[in-house]
Amino acid sequence: MNKKGSTSIFFIILALLVFGGYLMKKGIITINIPSVTTTTIGLTTTTIFPEEFCQKKDTDIKLSLSEAKDIAFLGECGDRLKDTYICNEVTGTWWINLDIEKEGCNPACVINVETKTAEINWRCTGLIPM
Repeated sequence: MNKKGSTSIFFIILALLVFGGYLMKKGIITINIPSVTTTTIGLTTTTIFPEEFCQKKDTDIKLSLSEAKDIAFLGECGDRLKDTYICNEVTGTWWINLDIEKEGCNPACVINVETKTAEINWRCTGLIPM
């Protein structure tokens, strides 16, 4: 393109811009410019703790805590499990405290790692409060 042609195109574009500005000022045309929204994406960090197992002493028989809780929930212990628990390696049982009120008792759900069964042990003192 030659210099004369470039100058002509420049003035045509300039005239269109001026004329467009005049039309916008009079409200004859409008230009909708979309707004820009900035979104911050939050990251979630998940910490995975190693699974706890209860293993019966002198055997290879073991049961994870999460599986024991499932067995307890589906058994007679139901949805009354507390967050406190212990593994008895001698008997091969998980003991999970229960949220059940019974005078003189401190009930726990006992889950057997071999039979995968659950039952309530009431752990009552036998003493009558005065």
